[in-house]
Amino acid sequence: MRQTASSCVATLLALALALTSVAGAQEARKSGGTLRAVFTTDPPTLDPAEATDLTSAAVIRQVFDALLELDDRLRPQLALAASVTTSTDQRVYTFRLRSGVRFHNGRELRAADVKYSFERAARGKRPWVFDKISGARDVIAGRAADMTGLRVIDDLTVEIRLDRPFAPFLYLMAYDAASVVPREAAEGRGGFASHPVGTGAFRFASWRRDDQLVLERFPGHFRGPAALDRVVFRIIPAEITRFNEYRAGQLDLSDIPTGQCQSVQRDPHLRGDVAIWPTLGTQAVRFNVERAPFDDARVRRAIAHAIDPAIIVDRLLERCVTPARGLLPPALPGYNPEVKRLALDRELARRLLAESGHAGGKGLNPLAYHFNTSDTNQRIAELLQAQLKEIGLALELRRLDWAAHLKLVDGGSAGFFRQAWIADYPDPENFVTVLFHSKNAGAPGNTSRYRNPKVDRLLDEGDAMAPGRARDARYHEAEQTVIDDAAWVSLYHYSSRALIKPYVKGLERSPQSTAPEFLAPLRKVWLER
Repeated sequence: MRQTASSCVATLLALALALTSVAGAQEARKSGGTLRAVFTTDPPTLDPAEATDLTSAAVIRQVFDALLELDDRLRPQLALAASVTTSTDQRVYTFRLRSGVRFHNGRELRAADVKYSFERAARGKRPWVFDKISGARDVIAGRAADMTGLRVIDDLTVEIRLDRPFAPFLYLMAYDAASVVPREAAEGRGGFASHPVGTGAFRFASWRRDDQLVLERFPGHFRGPAALDRVVFRIIPAEITRFNEYRAGQLDLSDIPTGQCQSVQRDPHLRGDVAIWPTLGTQAVRFNVERAPFDDARVRRAIAHAIDPAIIVDRLLERCVTPARGLLPPALPGYNPEVKRLALDRELARRLLAESGHAGGKGLNPLAYHFNTSDTNQRIAELLQAQLKEIGLALELRRLDWAAHLKLVDGGSAGFFRQAWIADYPDPENFVTVLFHSKNAGAPGNTSRYRNPKVDRLLDEGDAMAPGRARDARYHEAEQTVIDDAAWVSLYHYSSRALIKPYVKGLERSPQSTAPEFLAPLRKVWLER
């Protein structure tokens, strides 16, 4: 028998209180003005079913809504859903939608839109968001058009049935891929990825590639109009240019340039603008284990033992980030402080290369290293190049813009490449399972194409368990196995290092946000000037 679980009642009570406090805070806001933000590159897509990156997400979260959203403390809150109940066996979730919600094209939201959006997105770039729903795997594989576990009860009620309990399921309902889209726009001829239509507080206005993307306030948003008239995202790849534009008063938000974290904090004109906070992200290098020579674990381990992240953390980033041991960042629930990275040992690295038949880099030089456009990534690549030279490996640095890099990595053409991960929701499953389970091999997240039956078993067990030490232990063992196999070499855990003008009010500093691509809900932002 389906009923409202006590844990869900507590959650909904917290949601109601949170929403009430937000509404109260909004009364003091000033309306009007343009927020001038910045990106390092164009978003690859504005379609929530296809987005896999922060730049796209920063726009998508303003244009679209999901059933739920996460607040700045990463707690689920009601969004398009007016209520949610769960069955006693934790497998059936019933969402009651708000009435009167409208898409930017004027049409009213219905439960059928949720069903359409989920089934469409399940065939997109993040199928793992939906594969817990009964029948979803048949849709993902193209064997069926409908998910058997997704049922429209009436115009404002949708029921979701899972194959088995999944502890962080409510987090998934707040993720970008679970955004609700109108079928007529998604299947229209306007190019949905570049002219999106959602229910969000801001609607798409214009986009000049490599220049700027503009959003404007949607007066019909179900929470009421946002304070800002518009948001302008300028596209500025160079750190120093972004910094100079910020100092000149042409940007309201930006990032702190690499190598200037300490000096900016000492600058009397800027130190009041500095904001630094830990985030749920890890910067790393990664191998496609299906491509030679990285199909040989000895080659991967040799590279891992030759890399010294301390040079990056201490010198390049001035200790404004956290040194990394494993995959999971310290700010993430379930973090394992006992995880061990492959130690810096270049003599061992040379021996491993010799054992693999590549003594002194014989037969390997040069090795291509792929990374995406950014000054920080360029300087990290140059440091890696110098370090690997110590064991006889010559790196050929290949720099691409973000969209091209992502396409190369997702398609499997890159063998050795830069890849970071910022959690979509605060649970270890979103790191270890998404990035290393064989079912996600390729574009869904496991771009290493790593396949290990032991790791799969540990992750399957952990994914089905209730939160607690036993569940964490599964993820910890899987994490250590991946590190020992050198499919991924962590460099550091992110901190958001931001510059924010004092007159920008209401900008949430979420552990998921890394400047300059803030993932905060900009409907809460207002300008005091």
